[in-house]
Amino acid sequence: MNILVLGSGAREHSFVHALAKSPTVHKIFACPGNVGMSDTTICKRIPSRSNTELVSYCKDKIDLAVVGSSKFVEEGTVDALVLAGIPVIGPAEDAGRIETSKAFASRFMARHNIPSPATSIIVNLFEAEQALFKNPDLRVVKCDGFSRGSGVSVCSSLEETQSEIKKILEGHGAPVILQEKLEGIECSYTLLTDGHQWISFSSCRDYKRILENDQGATTGGMGAVSPSPDLTPELEKQIIDTIVQPVVDGMKEDNLLYKGFLSIQLMLTKDGPKVLEFNARLGDPETQSILTRFRGDLAGILKDCAMGCLTNVGSEVAFGKHSSVSVVIARENYPEDESTEPVVAGTENIQDSVIFYSSCRKAENRDGYYFKSGRLISVTAVAETLEEARKLCYDDINRLELKGVRYRKDIGLKK
Repeated sequence: MNILVLGSGAREHSFVHALAKSPTVHKIFACPGNVGMSDTTICKRIPSRSNTELVSYCKDKIDLAVVGSSKFVEEGTVDALVLAGIPVIGPAEDAGRIETSKAFASRFMARHNIPSPATSIIVNLFEAEQALFKNPDLRVVKCDGFSRGSGVSVCSSLEETQSEIKKILEGHGAPVILQEKLEGIECSYTLLTDGHQWISFSSCRDYKRILENDQGATTGGMGAVSPSPDLTPELEKQIIDTIVQPVVDGMKEDNLLYKGFLSIQLMLTKDGPKVLEFNARLGDPETQSILTRFRGDLAGILKDCAMGCLTNVGSEVAFGKHSSVSVVIARENYPEDESTEPVVAGTENIQDSVIFYSSCRKAENRDGYYFKSGRLISVTAVAETLEEARKLCYDDINRLELKGVRYRKDIGLKK
């Protein structure tokens, strides 16, 4: 089959890498893709197009479309492809609101009794004052939609909370979501669902803070390990019973068309797992860690899902007992300043890892690449144990020629 992968980041590069191993895949089209995908010989990059142009291009060429970037959900690309009769891994725009609108997600969880932080949705400063008076523990302030790193604040005082509410109302507009600050360990649990059946696509511990020991600013993600070392079989069963199954049933009950990956961001608290937010897709760099472990026919499972005939057979078997570690190399001053021009070279020296590239092009006058984003590459290694995977990954990072970059040194380190 011919497959379209939508997006240009390391996540989409990871999809291309994994799908190329499926025996049924003839050609992969990446829109717009990145130059790092050139190492996959069956992958062809195509430029970004309007929904109408993309549907026209794909109509007689594509057997399955896989959505990486959430912008294709928000911009209605999934809906346009589905209406044209092209099977898609990715939710329709209405179901995609579970990620694109935090207010929608909060109401969905309340309606279906899914464990989550205490939440108040406000539209002005007066409502904010009332909410804080009723619940002084509301210390997390979020804008409703995508924020590109500037729309979530974890506050330490009432005064700081009030200041952040005002800032987000002015910068992003209403509504603003106020939540209690949860204590515990973060992890993510990923499933693939056709709207009726679902299968597990394993778990991750992801590292959002820029500095070691989870300090500093919140980022899009500085690394991930899979499976999450914090998830016992008993805890996984609790997550399935109280969160995963109610989410799938809730989507069905609300008539939301959902065919694709759903990554559930969790806080493992002393009172049990609670949902922080949803990604209506595989996350980044969680995708890199999860798919490098996958050993089954990814294209076949995704096609079954898109056609609404997913079964519960074979998903966990395909992962086996292996662990993976993925470390993100970012610009030197990321996420505050993305203007520094980094150097990433020496990739030919890598021995045991796979490199997944973010949006980039080859440098004309030197070795390496020019990058468009703050996060540059993900270096990912797989081994029988987490400790071994971590060693392989960091040994390969030390073989790279890096300038003007930063990365965390503690990804996968036991706490």
